[in-house]
Amino acid sequence: MESFPTIAIVGRPNVGKSSLMNRIVGYRHAIVDAASGVTRDRNYAESTWNGRRFNLIDTGGLDPDDSKPLMKSIKQQVDFALREASIIVFICDGKAGLVPDDKQIIKFLRRHWAGHPLFVVINKLDNANDESQLAEFYELGVDPIYPISCIHGHGVADFLDKLVEDMPRNDTFEETTETRKDRALERIAIVGKPNVGKSSIFNSLLGENRSIVDNVPGTTRDTIQVKLSRSGKIYNFIDTAGLRRPDRDKDNVETFSVHRTLGAIKDTDLAILMMDASKGGITNQDKRIAGRIIDSGAGCIIVWNKWDIASHDEHFWAKLIKETREEFPLLAFAPMLSTSATTGLRVNKLFELIDHVQMTGRRRIAEDRLRTILYDAVTIQPPPTFQGREVKMRALVQYDGPPVVFKLKCSAPKGVHFSYQRYLLNHIKQEETFDGWPVKLYTGN
Repeated sequence: MESFPTIAIVGRPNVGKSSLMNRIVGYRHAIVDAASGVTRDRNYAESTWNGRRFNLIDTGGLDPDDSKPLMKSIKQQVDFALREASIIVFICDGKAGLVPDDKQIIKFLRRHWAGHPLFVVINKLDNANDESQLAEFYELGVDPIYPISCIHGHGVADFLDKLVEDMPRNDTFEETTETRKDRALERIAIVGKPNVGKSSIFNSLLGENRSIVDNVPGTTRDTIQVKLSRSGKIYNFIDTAGLRRPDRDKDNVETFSVHRTLGAIKDTDLAILMMDASKGGITNQDKRIAGRIIDSGAGCIIVWNKWDIASHDEHFWAKLIKETREEFPLLAFAPMLSTSATTGLRVNKLFELIDHVQMTGRRRIAEDRLRTILYDAVTIQPPPTFQGREVKMRALVQYDGPPVVFKLKCSAPKGVHFSYQRYLLNHIKQEETFDGWPVKLYTGN
């Protein structure tokens, strides 16, 4: 992970740690369930607030008195997270009130992690102004305490303002874009679970056995990069180690290979997400990997491999398309393809799809059309006022891509609600399609 501040979210089981992460990130990054103990391993995400960028770690629920092996493993994962963290957020359940375990956990944090800034938030409070619900939590000896409701969002923005207050501001988007433009745009990472055929498709694309292929999941232990020249075009392919579901028994080599794979996803321009058509369904691990691609902001192509041994019912492909779109709504922009690395079925079609996605990432909408899009959108639905004043929309600008990024120049960048930004994005997408790319909009003066 990059050298941004890292925030560990800790607390008892079922107090809302994953819900807080999802609220901060802005989508369902972590699995949330009413049953306690759903999160068992560390869950990572990246987010931005008020121009400050930071990493988040969601941890399993701590039960100080539970001596079961599973709880010992969760405690170990929490300990790893705290070692990585520079800030700790301790979350309690406002409905349950202050319980002895809360006191034990904060005592543990003070004893072993006294050098870390500590923020205490009380979740599940629908009325953040009701001080009577907070009174008992002042026994923890921490002031201020931040009342929030992760479900409804109450108090979260105020808490985040304080959380990032002392963090350094990061590069402007323009500077980040210039940095990305300096490196090759053809970094193509092939990612997926173990044994879905990543190395086989990698070899088929290259026309040689560059990666070791075996039926044993996890044969590839490191990322392998190869530059390929084909029909006058250069492709930088990256074969990655398969990302298993979280496993408490990973050895050091596998842990390292996972970090290398995550790094490859984060830095890639285009991710080829591979899944196994012969299994006929999407797993939770497929969803986690898709989440990593979404976090990276990279382009994406979804490939269902092993088509030669999959069901050939006439409705099967339609079923896979429907399931993929339902399970990966944030990858709705990604084109889909079925292949067989073993027989070479549609491998050349994959090259064509890669070329098409790279081309759409470089598409530009003419300035006069951008002015018309903005004018039409504002005429149909003017933006809400901000602090009692009209928000004036000045211009819509598109950066050179990929990635596909627009900037809205306006009088009050902070006053443009995300729902209105999404409304503008929909108008842009009606004008032009950018197959394979998430379309992003930033606001500025």
